[in-house]
Formats: sequence, C-alpha cells, structure tokens
Amino acid sequence: MNRMIIGALMSKWMTSALAFGAAFFASQAALAFEGRYVAGSKDYRQELTIKHRADGRFDVTAVVGTEGCSGMVADALGAADGDTLKAEAKEDNYTCVLVIRRTKKGVSVEEEDGCLNFHGPSCEVSGDYRKRH
Repeated sequence: MNRMIIGALMSKWMTSALAFGAAFFASQAALAFEGRYVAGSKDYRQELTIKHRADGRFDVTAVVGTEGCSGMVADALGAADGDTLKAEAKEDNYTCVLVIRRTKKGVSVEEEDGCLNFHGPSCEVSGDYRKRH
C-alpha cells in the first residue's frame, strides 16, 4: 500500500515539475526577444525596440531613416510563438505586421503587406538586426 502511495506522489510530483520546467523555459525563450536592436549603416539607420509586457505580449517600435526616406512603426503589439514574434501596428486605416525571428546575433525582421504606409518607398524596416548592449 505504501508503495502505491509513494508511486502516486512521485508521479504527481514529476508531472508538476515537468509542467513548471516547460512554462519556465517558454517564458525565458519569450523574454529573449526583449531589448534594443540596430541595423543598417551610418547613412541608413534602422532601430528596433522590443519590450515585454506584464500580460506576456510585446510592444514593438521600429524606426528607419535615410536621406529622403524615414518612417516608424509604433505601438505594434505582438505575441511570441517559439523563435517567432508577430507584431501588428494600426494607424488610421492601415495595418503593418512585422514578423520577427531570433538569430544568433539578434533578430531578423520581415514586413508583411501594409507596412509601406508607415515609411516611404525608399526605405524599409526589414533586415537583420544585432542586439545593442
């Protein structure tokens, strides 16, 4: 009888430990997106800021600028799913979706349809960004 009770307790403890571990590592993976990133060059500036919110989602702001073109995707709200963060910003009647993936040195950003309305045709938010320290 004691073996059955001990076995049941061990099984329950292992299940709880595995669930906690999975939740802990998932939250750590999501937090890995948070930070400030830069890309481009001296003449072509790209900056990205990702902030983790208390509700588990992320606030994303992207700024791009070069001679004759500038823009900003502000107040984009997104959620992480593994190594991908998808954030959406709305301004007037336009929507911009940024798909952000972690890389070894930082993140890569791809714009989906609608982002051209947030910056001019001669610049873009898309690119490979490195983390600022």
